Amino acid sequence: MKSLHTLCKEHDLPKTSVRRYLLAHGFDTSEGLGDDAVAKALKQFKPSAIAPSVSPSVAPTVETAAVVVGNHAITLSAPTMPAQYSLENLRVGNAVSFDDPLAVAASFLQTADILEDAMKNDIANRQARLEATKAAAHSIAEKRQNLQLEARLYQLQTQQLDSSLSAQTAELQSELGKLEQFSAPGAV
Repeated sequence: MKSLHTLCKEHDLPKTSVRRYLLAHGFDTSEGLGDDAVAKALKQFKPSAIAPSVSPSVAPTVETAAVVVGNHAITLSAPTMPAQYSLENLRVGNAVSFDDPLAVAASFLQTADILEDAMKNDIANRQARLEATKAAAHSIAEKRQNLQLEARLYQLQTQQLDSSLSAQTAELQSELGKLEQFSAPGAV
């Protein structure tokens, strides 16, 4: 197995193009490349890298022979090449993309950070409110218990005081009644 990266580096091949070509021809590049995938890629992108397979039994047994080319060749002058090329005719579809995807990602990350901070702050505020509510409920419960005890004590004390007051009033009336015997008849 050979990695796509290693293959492309060894043979100076365009990695993205090789990957697309192999995927289009049914090869999975994620787990490395088998011999078939390597051969297919080299055949497509660098045919000169594939060594012809010649078995040793078929090798010629003829001794070195000299070959004379002769002068029956026609030499052409180099063609004039265009100064500008367009890849538009080679493309099959339209790509949809952002002008600056890194700026879009940075904007999203910044917004996500703001939202995360807002959520954390809201949780902290809610926890603080919960703690304050617990403290308030505890204070009220404690005060209510004290108030109940004070109310019982108040009832006992007022009952005792009312009873004493009623007894003292009865005694006062009795004493006043005794004083009436000394008053002159018909004097009010």
